[in-house]
Amino acid sequence: MKTNAGRFARRCAAAVASGVALLLGCGGAQSGVDRALQRMRDQPRAGAYGASPAFPDGMVMRAPPAGTVSREQVTDPATATGRDASGRYLDHVAPPVTAELLARGRSRFRIFCGACHGAGGFGGSVVAENLVARRPPSLRTGFAAALPPGLVYEVIRAGFGRMPSYAGQLPVADRWAVVAYILSIRDKSPADSAERDDSVRAAALRLDDSLRAAGAR
Repeated sequence: MKTNAGRFARRCAAAVASGVALLLGCGGAQSGVDRALQRMRDQPRAGAYGASPAFPDGMVMRAPPAGTVSREQVTDPATATGRDASGRYLDHVAPPVTAELLARGRSRFRIFCGACHGAGGFGGSVVAENLVARRPPSLRTGFAAALPPGLVYEVIRAGFGRMPSYAGQLPVADRWAVVAYILSIRDKSPADSAERDDSVRAAALRLDDSLRAAGAR
């Protein structure tokens, strides 16, 4: 009995020792993982315009290799400027005119152009009502409707008179989409209620200007 009891005690002690060793081993392994993760969390992060001793010029930001072309860069000069090789304004829309292009142009026009030129391009906006000295023109009739596409693009890109440049808000593709849309509505009737309201207000403003010029008001 004593022999069996001693043997049992030794087996229990060995099992406990193995368990402790196993636990210590796992703890050591886990500690190692934690240390590695902590190093990842603590590693320094460089800012785009920060300094760095890793490069000769001491800057983090690197210049792109020579010949690198941005995916947003327009390589066709006519598309980028609205002018042909001789400097004349294009008499056509540079990209192919599709239903998708016109839909995009209408959307951008309503957002960026409609505030002054009216939702339908007739010039009956609230802004036009308050610019008595020089109202935003109708884009459907009159001199503005006769401008070549390349010049319309240039006005959007660079601005004209009181109209600011929209180059910062409209990339090249969107400028041409707006140009295509403006050309598509020239001499057209209003297409919805917003355009009809714009047309009515624009007519009232033209009448008011005519009466003022004649000295009747």
